[in-house]
Amino acid sequence: MGRIVIRTAWTIADVGGRQVPLPEHAIVVEGDRIADVTREPPRDAETIDLPGGIACPGIANLHNHTINGPLFRGIVDDLPRRAIGESKVYSVLMPMGSLAMTWLTEEQRRDLVALGLLEVLRSGATTMVDQFRPPQRVILELARDWGLRLYGAPYLFSPAKTIADPTVARATQGSFEGASGLDAFEAMFREFDDGERGRMRVILGPHAADSCAPDLLQRVDAIARERKLLATIHLAQSQGEVDRVAADRGMGPAAYMKSVGLLREGVVYAHGTHLTDDELDRIADAGAAVANCASVFLRGGKSPNFQRFKSHGVRVGFGTDAERMDMFAQLRATGFASKQAFGMGDAATAAELLQAATAGAADILRRPDLGRIARGMTADLLLVDAMKPHLQPIRDPVRTLVWYAGAADVDTILIGGRAVVRGRRAVGLDEPAIVRRGAEATRALWDEAKRRGHFPAEAEPAQP
Repeated sequence: MGRIVIRTAWTIADVGGRQVPLPEHAIVVEGDRIADVTREPPRDAETIDLPGGIACPGIANLHNHTINGPLFRGIVDDLPRRAIGESKVYSVLMPMGSLAMTWLTEEQRRDLVALGLLEVLRSGATTMVDQFRPPQRVILELARDWGLRLYGAPYLFSPAKTIADPTVARATQGSFEGASGLDAFEAMFREFDDGERGRMRVILGPHAADSCAPDLLQRVDAIARERKLLATIHLAQSQGEVDRVAADRGMGPAAYMKSVGLLREGVVYAHGTHLTDDELDRIADAGAAVANCASVFLRGGKSPNFQRFKSHGVRVGFGTDAERMDMFAQLRATGFASKQAFGMGDAATAAELLQAATAGAADILRRPDLGRIARGMTADLLLVDAMKPHLQPIRDPVRTLVWYAGAADVDTILIGGRAVVRGRRAVGLDEPAIVRRGAEATRALWDEAKRRGHFPAEAEPAQP
């Protein structure tokens, strides 16, 4: 890769630790780094010119399950509580996810993952943390081939026979290899992990507080510390989980994490919806982080919100959890949920949300070279075509991005200085073929899930 000059109307640059829009500045990229942000760029370089556009630092999706995007689209929307019981995770999501790993052919599984990953690629996220079952290792192969920045977290579970709740035990069966999934993790780590500053990372992904026993989580903590790896786990995502942890361990979720060594910096908790104020204070003091996935909970009538986490000093970033993997839509939902919950128009401002999604998330991932447009930073960038009726005129580019932009407005994405999206198309990929094959694999799985009784009756469309 040589030198590239990126010209847009606005560049949202890091100035004194804040994301500040600079008019008529160009970004100079050399290799995988940002060499300069200037009004007078060199002329002897390849040029990416987007008149009227906005250059934004790369956004990090801190929690996702790529196959769930296509797999549950149009199924879990609008479901009443009676259709899913206490937790749709164990009644719907896990059983159908396990079926995808055991019933689909290897080629169909690849097609399903590719469809979800294409959505991720086009979404505005330049970095993604994804939790997946070990048979879904194809996500690592595809991300490596497509040039994505991925933190892959293969699921770890305690053996089903050690899980007290029978619903949880049944749902986790078939989701791991070996006693807990550690063997599969080790194999993937050896094959795919690129090291501390690499594009491909394999990290620790124990499933949840109610599906992982202390011995497994203590082992996770030991491996993470020894290899300086991140760990991520679902925590307090439902009241049922909180109740199960209390019954099985005699303590709350945060105390359970502390007892196994995972209440600390370097651990990302997915959701945290049912954490108490005291628990949030303890998490903030310990330096752990929360991946706030607002949309997936808003869809079910709950409202976890960024402003609450932030008010307790918790380090917080955002994830999609595969509920429409559009990071701009996620920021907007997150902001509106916070404003409604607090009754304040100035809760969760655009500037706060963008800062958390870029530089803040990069710091949570221990990558201070990401999420910032400044000299010496890694060139993970997205360029938004702002010459659209819903984006003009622009008074504040940050507010325009957060409150009005969407994934469809992203024209160009660079990861490590390499364009992976140009002109709203994935570079080097046959998008129509990926969409067609992925949809076919998904529909085949839906038919089998219905045959096996995994498909909620309420998810069927209305008949004429």
